Amino acid sequence: MTTYIQHRVGVVVAARYLDVTVQLTFFEDSSAHERQHMDADGDGRLTRAETDAYLRQLESQLAQAVKLRVAGQPVPLVPLREPELDLLGHARVGPGHHRLTLFFFAATPTNLVPGIELVVEDRLWPEARALGSIQVQGKDGYRLEPVALGEPLLPPARKGQARVFAARVVAVPLSAAGFKSPENHSGP
Repeated sequence: MTTYIQHRVGVVVAARYLDVTVQLTFFEDSSAHERQHMDADGDGRLTRAETDAYLRQLESQLAQAVKLRVAGQPVPLVPLREPELDLLGHARVGPGHHRLTLFFFAATPTNLVPGIELVVEDRLWPEARALGSIQVQGKDGYRLEPVALGEPLLPPARKGQARVFAARVVAVPLSAAGFKSPENHSGP
């Protein structure tokens, strides 16, 4: 029985913004279950209107289910754009695969220094087993590394708990570390 969902979390840190992307891939049974929810008229086919209605119905839940903490402190995430649903070429009810991608951003926190952890808390479909992974990218002088998950196959989350995906700051740009560059230095 393939009742698991792949949770692929992406974190990008740049000088002014921080992006968090959560991509969920539903396989076989979990996809069939969600496709039944999408099929509002029960005809076995999934139309654009039905998938749009499904996303609208879930939108506020989805946004509330993803949280970010930096150095243990909450950082508000804002939806960057509408969630994307890709039926992967199979617009019918029944076993298949589909992908749901969520996009968030926040202002880059000013307290980023090497060693600080950015933690994405994922409460999406907690009752399903998950295959988890995190990808990280630093821009504008930031460097990050993923914090190992341990096992990539995660059991269902306990009630009220989140799946945790973490990245560690390895390097920050000199300007973020409080150093003045030589060209901006005035005085002897």
